[in-house]
Amino acid sequence: MTMAQICVTGIWHQGSVLSACLADLGNSVCGVCDAKTAGLLNAGQSPVHEPLLPEMLRRNLEAGRLRYTTHYAEGLAGAEFVFISTDTPVDLNDDSDLSSIYAIARHVGKHLSTNIVLCVTAQVPVGTSEELARIIGSESPKHTCVVAYVPEFLRLGSAVETFHQADRFVIGCNDPVVARRVAAIYEPMGRPIILTNIRSAEMAKHASNAFLATSISFINEIASLCEPLGADAVEVSKILKLDKRIGKHAFLSPGLGFAGGTLGREIRALQKLGTAKALPTRVLDAVWQVNTERPRLVGRRLAAALGGLAGRKIGILGLTYKPGTSTLRRAVSLDIVRDLVGQGARVCAFDPLANLAECAELPPMDVCADPYGVAKESDAVVLFTEWQGIESLDLPRLRGMMRGGVFLDTRNVFDPAKVRAAGFKYFGVGR
Repeated sequence: MTMAQICVTGIWHQGSVLSACLADLGNSVCGVCDAKTAGLLNAGQSPVHEPLLPEMLRRNLEAGRLRYTTHYAEGLAGAEFVFISTDTPVDLNDDSDLSSIYAIARHVGKHLSTNIVLCVTAQVPVGTSEELARIIGSESPKHTCVVAYVPEFLRLGSAVETFHQADRFVIGCNDPVVARRVAAIYEPMGRPIILTNIRSAEMAKHASNAFLATSISFINEIASLCEPLGADAVEVSKILKLDKRIGKHAFLSPGLGFAGGTLGREIRALQKLGTAKALPTRVLDAVWQVNTERPRLVGRRLAAALGGLAGRKIGILGLTYKPGTSTLRRAVSLDIVRDLVGQGARVCAFDPLANLAECAELPPMDVCADPYGVAKESDAVVLFTEWQGIESLDLPRLRGMMRGGVFLDTRNVFDPAKVRAAGFKYFGVGR
């Protein structure tokens, strides 16, 4: 099979994984990105924590199938397929900012020297892919640009695995011949491939993430009901997952709601589409409201357990928005820290993976070198995000270093009986 010439643009997490994986399939791939990211990737280093990515980068760099540049003309030279793989920025309200994606399209158009198939994998609202192709066409009218939307379903921390073991690849293209050309890139992995039109593919991405978000808000409402009734939401979740109509992988873990921007971005996009078409989005509005209120649980629970937060020291275990990642972008932990500080508490935190330099403005808090430093003289410890090996935490030692004994496990990671046996007053979520 003839391997493709591919240019990947807009590289950070999604683009670095996609470019390496496409090269690993035998394609010739050139990524276009900023100088700092290009330097890291050309040295075989990932810009974000992905355990399997560095070795894959080095293997394909050494094989000559993969390289990164800061110059669009160099990256686009000879490319048959051009991917826009930006991790779409969101604001504090999870609304998408498409300005950087439109800028990439303009750069592609200005430096285009041949006909291309544009593959959009960035998370964008319905209708954006066609607009990106229009922008490229207006900048380069001599060349054809046929667009396909290929939604990504990668998960931070396990993105290489989720690429190779994808539940499905969706190719949204209004030209069946071009759709089959794009599908041929993914066929060597032997995963299901769905061919559809552009807007159905864009809507499928919205719908998938919105369904996951709905599941999260649903189980959190159940958790809120469980606590005063003496039921355990963790046990309820296990029972639900045994129903084949729901499934063992369902997003039904009680906690603080969805964060990171990915799921919220889809809810906001669908709400905007509803507003534009004068159609109600009542279910999505309720999902958003439940999730918005969820993080306040921490401040309320701690204030009730400690008789107020003024003058209290709170230790935080884990800051990243989900386990196995280094990113703090749109991490709910940072908003909660700000809330605790606003109520008069002093906060110290530990996270073995968090890239603190990623945040332009961290909330006022001390950063500790290990979890036991977090516990020292603390009135309460709050687990936000677990990490590999957290189960080996010495709970009696942790408790012995504290002034108070409150342990708030927002992810229900620990066995309550084990934590209580170490001398803590344990609080989970929905239990």
